[in-house]
Amino acid sequence: MKIQNILTIFRKLAPEENQSSWDNSGVQIAGAAQDADKVAVTLEPTPEAVARCLEWGAQAVITHHPLYMEPKAPDAEGMYLDVLRRVMGAGAWLYSAHTSLDTRPGGPAFWLGQELGLENGRLLEVETGRAPVEASFYTEESITREAADIWANHDGVHSVSQSRTGEVRLVCDEPHWNEVADRIEFSLGKRPLFYLRSLTAPRSEVGFGEAGDLPQPMGWDEFLARVDGLVKRDALLISGPQPETVSRVAYCGGSGSSLIDKAAAAGADVFITGDMKYHPAVETPVCVIDAGHFSLEEEMMRRFGAELDRELDGVEVRFFEGVDPFRVYARKK
Repeated sequence: MKIQNILTIFRKLAPEENQSSWDNSGVQIAGAAQDADKVAVTLEPTPEAVARCLEWGAQAVITHHPLYMEPKAPDAEGMYLDVLRRVMGAGAWLYSAHTSLDTRPGGPAFWLGQELGLENGRLLEVETGRAPVEASFYTEESITREAADIWANHDGVHSVSQSRTGEVRLVCDEPHWNEVADRIEFSLGKRPLFYLRSLTAPRSEVGFGEAGDLPQPMGWDEFLARVDGLVKRDALLISGPQPETVSRVAYCGGSGSSLIDKAAAAGADVFITGDMKYHPAVETPVCVIDAGHFSLEEEMMRRFGAELDRELDGVEVRFFEGVDPFRVYARKK
């Protein structure tokens, strides 16, 4: 499969336009390979992880965390230069789906909520919100059912209609408009004069974390056992007021301690995240379960790898397990 076609699918499943302003999702290293029949997925672009991917024969490696946040010169020994040498030496591509994947609605970053069966979900932190555009144009001939269906089935299109006067109205999410306009031009054999106006609704939002209701309230011990069964970590760290029952849950994969107040404002009984620090733990108004940055995002990338495997025809996709940088030592009593 052509590398450019693979990158298109990466971008469809982790839209780069949704990433945070400080982030560096996207191509990290542009390789020499033009085609690929093996794509590797792993959490971290460490030399060890990248080496295992390349030894398997991957021509493209997709990680969650970027190799770098800002451009840097390869002028010093270290992890960055090591990875750069390995990937470029193999002619492979390195791609990061970071906050572009974290914010994809219903994507693998929301796996915990899906496993808990959360209902009435809402984002904890909105990164961007967009309203669609309404495009209208006139055509002397009635559009065919076939053409209308082709336009309506394009990603981001909400509706297509035509009045008796020949005016065609199409409501479309703004990021998809140029592609839709090209498809209309191809169908009609010419490019009509489009009139565009922004709408206020329906508004689509992307962001981080989620708060939602459990299908049925659970006692604390039952809920904790449920979370323990989902999260593969040797120990869960718990801080804040412990509820007797849990009805509403908030969570954010990776490092989400900055969202504690938003979890509390959303009415959550428990907030599940990673990377809790001392002072937020002391001051939290809601019970927090630190399930570990690694464990939450490792599972996300495993699921993302399975999703890519379904999308990439004729390409073998393999998920390479990472290594939690933290090791637990329990003092013997």
